[in-house]
Amino acid sequence: MENKTQFLQTGTGNIQILTLLIFLLGFVFNGCAALQEAQKQRQKRLDERRKVDQLLLAASDANIVVDPTPIEGKPHGESDHYTLTFADDLLVKADFDEEDERKMFANSALSYMESLYNALHSIFGFKPKHKIHVTLYDLYQGTDRIATTGTQYGFRNNGRFVAGIEMNFPMNMYDRHEVRVHELTHAFTNIYYLPTWFSEGIAVLMQTEYAKGGGSPKYDNLKQSMKLDPNGINELENWGSHRESTSLTPWRYSYAYTVVSELREKYGKELYIRLFELMDADQLHLRLYGKMPSSFLIYYMSQAAGKDLVPFFKELQFKVQKLEKDDLVKYIQQINAESQKGHQH
Repeated sequence: MENKTQFLQTGTGNIQILTLLIFLLGFVFNGCAALQEAQKQRQKRLDERRKVDQLLLAASDANIVVDPTPIEGKPHGESDHYTLTFADDLLVKADFDEEDERKMFANSALSYMESLYNALHSIFGFKPKHKIHVTLYDLYQGTDRIATTGTQYGFRNNGRFVAGIEMNFPMNMYDRHEVRVHELTHAFTNIYYLPTWFSEGIAVLMQTEYAKGGGSPKYDNLKQSMKLDPNGINELENWGSHRESTSLTPWRYSYAYTVVSELREKYGKELYIRLFELMDADQLHLRLYGKMPSSFLIYYMSQAAGKDLVPFFKELQFKVQKLEKDDLVKYIQQINAESQKGHQH
């Protein structure tokens, strides 16, 4: 009996140890599962903030200071990411000729623009380093139908940098939500010195599919709607400036939008987020003294898509070539030399 009792006691000990091991394994498993679930929820929240089918603005908590009658050369309002100035031709209008009116409008406008800034920051994952200087007009460059975003650049030994950003709106354009989204997209993405066709395509994408504003409809078929120059090159490649206006301009906006939208539909809503992250990691765009060539952009776009996109663009008659990572530095040197030669002439 003594031996039997001892056996039972030993067996009970084994059961207790086994139970403890099961408990510990369950604890570890549950901990891992909980960690994985937390990571999934975090990613879900990030994805929700980056949804491309809606643009929901949260209230801004930015610091805003308004001076309805500033000394000459000073803005009428300033916030964390903006300054706001009323042009002289706006100050004589009935809605802006009194201090209380200017103060109320400046507070409201800066609060809205800060909310929009935060929304685009969440979507893109990056933001400009400089404040954006916004000027509102009654008429800008003699019309109330254009708005512009200008980015000033400087140069150092190690490359180019953004020296300032300004946005100009006649009130007729500022009052349109989709126009504000379009121009603020430029303020964000111009820091990458993108080809004009891609910069405008992204801005129209944001204007149309985020802000739900029309103006540049998509084409049903990219091949059938191509326009080529006398050398057989897609006319998007000849789009030299955001402010350039020709008979081709409406087609260029729609075609550029169609290109960037179709690629995003095919390779996922995070395609351009990944593109900018890859460019930001390399910082090679900072070494470009001229406009970024399409081949340079498509190198990063292919990495973001996980597929060589050069054939897609060649089929659309873009003048592009496939580059490997080692080619980029040589390509930058070549482009810079050509750019400097052009400036000398």
